[in-house]
Amino acid sequence: MSITYTYATLTAAIKAYAEDTDVDFVANTDDFIAKAETRVLRDLDLELFEAWQLVTVSGGTRNVVKPANTIEVNDLWIRSPATLEWIELPRRSFEYCLLYAPVEATTGVPAFYSEFDADDIYVVPTPDQSYSGGNARVRATIRPTGLSSSNTTSWLGNNVADLLFHACMIEAQSFLKNPKKIEEAAGMYQSLIQQIALEMEQIRRPTYKRLNAEQQQKGADD
Repeated sequence: MSITYTYATLTAAIKAYAEDTDVDFVANTDDFIAKAETRVLRDLDLELFEAWQLVTVSGGTRNVVKPANTIEVNDLWIRSPATLEWIELPRRSFEYCLLYAPVEATTGVPAFYSEFDADDIYVVPTPDQSYSGGNARVRATIRPTGLSSSNTTSWLGNNVADLLFHACMIEAQSFLKNPKKIEEAAGMYQSLIQQIALEMEQIRRPTYKRLNAEQQQKGADD
C-alpha cells in the first residue's frame, strides 16, 4: 500500500524526523508545508493544475495582476479589441523587458511579459490601451487547496506523499540551519522527483512543436 499523508500525519512526521518540538519550530510547520507544496507543484509541472484565466491588461501600466492562487504564469495572450486577433506574448526575463522597452512613457501593443513578483506579471511596452473583458488570458499553474488544519487531505498528500515529505524536510532543516540535513533531504527529493516525473509523464504539461507561417500554409495547401 502506498504511503499517504494527511495534515495531522504530515505535521507529526515533520516534528518526529526533525526531532524538534520547540514552540517556534511547531509554529512554522504550516509554512514548511506551504513552501513544500509550491516546490512540488512547480517541479512536477502537471497540466491538471493548470487553468486558463481572464486577466486585465490596463492601458498605461505595465503590471498585470495574476489570478488568485497562481503559482506561475505559463502563457499570456491578448486580443486586439479592434481586430479581434489574438497575439501571444513570449515570456522573457525582467531584465530583457527593461532593455526592450526602457521608457515607460512610450506605449504600444504589448510584445513580451516577465514574472514580476508573487502577485504580478510585467508587460512591455507599456500597453497602449486596455485589454480586458475577455481580451487577455493567461494559462497559469493554480495552487490547489493545500494541507491545513481546515483541509486535512490533498492531491499531493494522497498521490506523491513521499515527495511532499522530503520537500517539507528541506524547508524544516533550512529553518533549523542544518546544512547536512538539508543536503540529505534535497538528495532524496531530487531522486524522487526524477522517478515520479517519469511515472506521471502522461499528465505532465505537453510541449507542442510550433509551425512557422510557411509550414502552416503548406499544410493547408496539401
